[in-house]
Amino acid sequence: MDINEQGFLLPAPLRIFDCSANEVISFKLIQSEKDLNNEENEFAPEFTHQIFGENERIFGYKNLNIDIYCLSSSLNFYLNIDYDEKINPKKYQQFKADDLVESLNQWIPLTTTTNLDLFLSKLKNEHEYIPFGEQILTYQLKEEKSFSYLINRVNQNFCDDKKFLEWYSRLETFLVFFIDAASKIDKDDSNWIIYLLYQQYQNDNGQICYAPIGFITVYLYYSYPDKKRPRISQVLILPPYQRKGHGRRLLTTIYNDLRKDSRVQDITAEDPSDEFIALRDLVSFELCHKYLPDVFSKESILKTNRLTKEMIYKARDICKLTKQETRRVFEICFLQSINKNDEEQMKRFRLIVKRRLFEPLQFDKRRRLQLSDPALEALATDPEKRKKYLSTQYEYVLEHYENILRAFNKYQDKLYK
Repeated sequence: MDINEQGFLLPAPLRIFDCSANEVISFKLIQSEKDLNNEENEFAPEFTHQIFGENERIFGYKNLNIDIYCLSSSLNFYLNIDYDEKINPKKYQQFKADDLVESLNQWIPLTTTTNLDLFLSKLKNEHEYIPFGEQILTYQLKEEKSFSYLINRVNQNFCDDKKFLEWYSRLETFLVFFIDAASKIDKDDSNWIIYLLYQQYQNDNGQICYAPIGFITVYLYYSYPDKKRPRISQVLILPPYQRKGHGRRLLTTIYNDLRKDSRVQDITAEDPSDEFIALRDLVSFELCHKYLPDVFSKESILKTNRLTKEMIYKARDICKLTKQETRRVFEICFLQSINKNDEEQMKRFRLIVKRRLFEPLQFDKRRRLQLSDPALEALATDPEKRKKYLSTQYEYVLEHYENILRAFNKYQDKLYK
């Protein structure tokens, strides 16, 4: 029996040896020795299923704690595993404890140390790790005075940079803990571009250091006949820096960087999470407001109940948005432009959204094509189920768009220096 997967079946005496991996693992980013005791700097993983199984549980240890510390600039790691008791197979019917080191070693760097003094001795060299890549933007958050941030692009020729590859492999450690179904990129593939977000800070000796706090990877796909379609793959802002506007700034910078290239057709995303969809919707909405103010103005939006060819073409040409993303931007702009207390205008908005939601459910009777998802096919053929589905989805879309507009209004020109 796999204890990790079936922990809930354990006999009562053994349950003290069973725990949630997400609850016992703790991360800290270390810029100074003071950070060791700084609880505000502590954060837990979001995912551990690729390490400890689908149920994300660890068996065999009583009062287990796993501390993973990381030096902010060099990304050197320290691992400490502490527990009160390890299960004795002879005493407990041959039940064995999970091999923690073997499981973790699949993702944490081989250079990880369990010697805290050795780990801390490397702090004095943190200032030697200068940012990789070409700097394309610097900024500050208005509520912060002591930190600056910079965004660098590491171009496709990084494959031969051994120092960068070693450093970036350590940065990838965080992927499995914070991105569902994470995988490392093929560093021998020259079609990858990596955008790095750094925080500039001073160490205890007054030296300038640079800590990576997030990154986005982009793969350049070919598009016939002479275009390319960048696809955003991995997006990560480390937890202590989330919900401060960094993801928004990083994604906006990537769009602004890639849209300068006339060979870029549009920018897509690989299996986007709900969080990324919200971020992309906000950034796309802001790009259209900034670079296509006439096309997406209130006057233009209210003249039509549909997405026009001009909107699709210009959003792709200027902002590098896909048709699907432009359609969502149009809907957000429409909601922004109307009086929400006007029932007739809200009805127009509702029909626009439901028309888009209905399209994947349409059944092609002429070609007798079936939908790939049986659940969607049932919706396509059952009017009552379809009506309920569209109503529920519409309410979700409305709430989502209202959140986008609130974020846009709250932070417009107020977030960055």
